[in-house]
Amino acid sequence: MSYAARVWNDNWMNFSVLRHGAFDGFLVTSKNSGTHWVKYMLAVALADTYGIPRPEYFSENAVRPYIGWPKDDVTFPQLPRLAFSHTIPHRLADWDAARKLAGLPPYALCVRHPMSILASHHAKWEYDIQVDWLEYLRGDPDGKRYRCDLYWLARFWNRWGEVEAKFPASILRVQYEATRADPRGTLEAIARHWGIQLKPDAIDAAVAAGTKEAMALKVDPNAEPNVLQNRQQSLAELFSGEAMDIYASRVRELFRYDLGYDLMSPPAV
Repeated sequence: MSYAARVWNDNWMNFSVLRHGAFDGFLVTSKNSGTHWVKYMLAVALADTYGIPRPEYFSENAVRPYIGWPKDDVTFPQLPRLAFSHTIPHRLADWDAARKLAGLPPYALCVRHPMSILASHHAKWEYDIQVDWLEYLRGDPDGKRYRCDLYWLARFWNRWGEVEAKFPASILRVQYEATRADPRGTLEAIARHWGIQLKPDAIDAAVAAGTKEAMALKVDPNAEPNVLQNRQQSLAELFSGEAMDIYASRVRELFRYDLGYDLMSPPAV
């Protein structure tokens, strides 16, 4: 399968977006963009606001009763219906009539600079994919070899960029770097966008629970490893020489939207 064929398949064969109408708010995240962190903080804030137990861990399964996959059954009926996904949306998400028919919810689109995503993903999954940095950067146009690479990021960036350009009011773009700088502001902005009320002290508690030190005490022993990994090399070191040549070439070739980033320069954080 060529890259063009994979793009067509993503754009026309993924009908999961039709399930999104059942929700009050939807969190869409690029991979390795603080997904566990943001979901855990939101879950803690929801739990404290609505007077239900907090999640025991920050793992995906522990947080699913609060913000789960679209197919999940309701665990806490008193909560607003929220879900998350890494989905690349069907072309129906571009069509006004289809959007209204499906009743698509407001989206919080969580993204991170692609350089950081790639470095984080390779550090996290190197034990599994077992390829060196340069080979990983070259990527797989067919989309079968890696959970996330430059080709996957281009498909995700371009589709959500298209939807955001056409329906800007429906999407709140949440940059990981801004969340790092002001996690409380991010939680408040997402709650406003979804039209839900979170108590101020619940948001305070969520921000405190979302520090790396606090989350290190909430690691699920049965969850995927390396979520709180600490990459050793800087982005400037990783994206130099041949690595930067590969990255820049793929970005110029594939990306049509930047989602607010300077794609050719490493982020400050």
